[in-house]
Amino acid sequence: MASARAAGVRTKKKKGGRFRIVKMVFAGLFLLFLVLGAVFGVYFALKLRDASAKIPNLPSVMDELSRKPSVILATDGTELYRVSNEYRRAVQFASIPKLVIDATLAAEDKRFFEHHGVDYWALGRVAFGAASEGKLGGGASTLTMQLAKRVYTSPEKRVDRKVEDIALAIMIERQLTKQQILEMYLNQVYYGEGAFGVQAAADVYFGKQLKDLTVSEAATLARCVRRPSRENPFANLDRAIENRDVVLDVMLDERMITKAEHDEALKEPLRLKKRQFGSGERRLYAPYFVDAVLDQLDHLGIDISTGGYRVETTLDPRMQRITEREVARTVRDNRRQRVNTAAFVLLDKVGQIKAMSGGVDYDRNQYNMVTQGRRQPGSSFKPFVYATAFQMDAWQPGKAVSNARLSYPPAFPGAKPWVVHNSSNKYGGMVSVQSAIANSYNVCAVRVMEETGASRVADFCHTNFGFTSRLDPVLPLALGATAVSPLEMARGYSVFMLGGDRFEPYMITRVIGPDGQVVKTFQPEYVRNVLAPHVAAWMDYILRSVVTSGTGHRAKSVINARGKTGTTSDNRDAWFCGYTDELIGIGWVANEQRGPGEPPRWTYPPMASSAFGGTITVTMWAPIVGECQKLLKEQPHDFDTPEGFRSRSYEPPSEPVDEPFPEVVAPLDDITPPITPPAGAGVAPTVEPTQEPTRTSPTAKPEARTEKPTNTNYIYYEICAASGKQANFYCPETVRRRYPEGQGPAGVCTVHGPGERSP
Repeated sequence: MASARAAGVRTKKKKGGRFRIVKMVFAGLFLLFLVLGAVFGVYFALKLRDASAKIPNLPSVMDELSRKPSVILATDGTELYRVSNEYRRAVQFASIPKLVIDATLAAEDKRFFEHHGVDYWALGRVAFGAASEGKLGGGASTLTMQLAKRVYTSPEKRVDRKVEDIALAIMIERQLTKQQILEMYLNQVYYGEGAFGVQAAADVYFGKQLKDLTVSEAATLARCVRRPSRENPFANLDRAIENRDVVLDVMLDERMITKAEHDEALKEPLRLKKRQFGSGERRLYAPYFVDAVLDQLDHLGIDISTGGYRVETTLDPRMQRITEREVARTVRDNRRQRVNTAAFVLLDKVGQIKAMSGGVDYDRNQYNMVTQGRRQPGSSFKPFVYATAFQMDAWQPGKAVSNARLSYPPAFPGAKPWVVHNSSNKYGGMVSVQSAIANSYNVCAVRVMEETGASRVADFCHTNFGFTSRLDPVLPLALGATAVSPLEMARGYSVFMLGGDRFEPYMITRVIGPDGQVVKTFQPEYVRNVLAPHVAAWMDYILRSVVTSGTGHRAKSVINARGKTGTTSDNRDAWFCGYTDELIGIGWVANEQRGPGEPPRWTYPPMASSAFGGTITVTMWAPIVGECQKLLKEQPHDFDTPEGFRSRSYEPPSEPVDEPFPEVVAPLDDITPPITPPAGAGVAPTVEPTQEPTRTSPTAKPEARTEKPTNTNYIYYEICAASGKQANFYCPETVRRRYPEGQGPAGVCTVHGPGERSP
């Protein structure tokens, strides 16, 4: 009994001790909270004092700021773009329709009349996001805080900047009425296309007075202020309509409009005024490049529309003139080939974009194919396949590859076989890797891809060559059957140019703020050793042979040129991707057609059957790169055979041609549709006789076999590791085994299919 009582006493003491510790911890935390609160209180009081001194001069500061234009400059100081407030139409609050005010509040600050400059609910949401994600997000700025930021603070996302905005907003609300704040905001905010203020925006986009705007039009204008240069109705009608619909939904939820008005506004087509760049916003030169710069600035959170910014870029006006001239000439000279659009991007060896033409006619189509477009690259993707194979020791330059006809059985009943074609219609024998790439033999690329593994190639291209687009891990990837952007191709080819390193393309060097302080700088950025130096040297040597004696022979006039042609199915896209010691150029041509509807749907039907990367695109690439390298005084040099490189000699075809990938690969009819892998990709047997073929390749002597000659033909089968049967497209793990002809495994795996996993 006594022992039980003693145990109870000890338990109470233990619990009491733990309780005291908890109380001490809570007391310490509370004390820390009080200290931090006091420090923050003093800090915030100082911010309020500073804000109070600034607010009286708010109107004059805004006028002064608006008089200073922001400019985007080329490397030599040439003005590419200017934005100022030269076009603005002030309006009194009494003349602003309630509809316009409601749309603005729904888009930017629906609790405007309920708070005193700060929306604490929204701030709490942002604080929670910062704590959980480790970064400061947006979305908590009230109209008053936006006004303060526009005039007094910077666009950087910093906690102290947010605190300053809060202090300024509180003081603004103390000294101005809600109506005065709204009037000032709606007269000062930038809506894009040179329009400062909502009345100017109504005129620029719709040619209307504010009182004549429809619900749909008012909602469209309200969200233009988020990204005025990139998401206004002229720059991106699709995105502007999406933003309008968001505002309309909020207006309905907040009972600013009825359900009938909401539904009618959703159906209303936007009838825009004919586009005329306002006097406040001028794209003076290189419009596609300027749009790309504006887009990057927007992603950085830098709004140069507020005035006073100086953005220095990498663009060389001399190279830009050459590029634009040759892009226009290429389209003009090849109209009969059904070529009506082209794009080109030129970069130097540190990744600076020196020239950019995202299309042939900016007034017709502002879509920038260089930065926004994704198209199938065709055979210009093959170098990445061979480089991956070399890096992973799946193949060697001195190892011959079979150029025999190649086909794959259907992946499932009712599907078609996949037959790999060489458009030159030359098959048979064993050819060197150098010959296979120079003459762009499709069957060779697919065999090397199969030996290496489609998944390994796709992964390597993402991690080492810098591709960000989805690359389908199927055999047609060897022939460029997955859509990528020209900038991705430039990033990938930089690895061959730089001996195994990779650069990151960039177009801005420095951003200077209205106060003369540097806001942001950019330097060359490299990812080192993404490819073994000896592999990069092999690929560089092989890509030189494409120009000297292969499908890219029309680029021979360019000093030190290396590169690869590419043409997609039905001649829908034609590429030439190449480089010299100083420059990388990526060129693309196509047949662009405007489809029905608003906004228009751009499609890319076939060009003429004779339109190839090696016949058209290379003739655009050569004069651009050739003339630009002269500006840099690039000197020629010899291309010695790299160490460890062994390759059979070959004779190129008398008329080198570039080829499309197999017709069964679905072509791109739109900018970025999903790619459907062809039937049987990555699964089929290949016939490889152990005896030397009697028919030799027209381009290479057959490589000697190490196996003992025999009269027996063997067939290699891809076997599903789980079922032991012939693998189909969906089998996750396979092995490659050789069987005497006629003795292979019967049947195709039925365990795996779409959506199935390995047991």
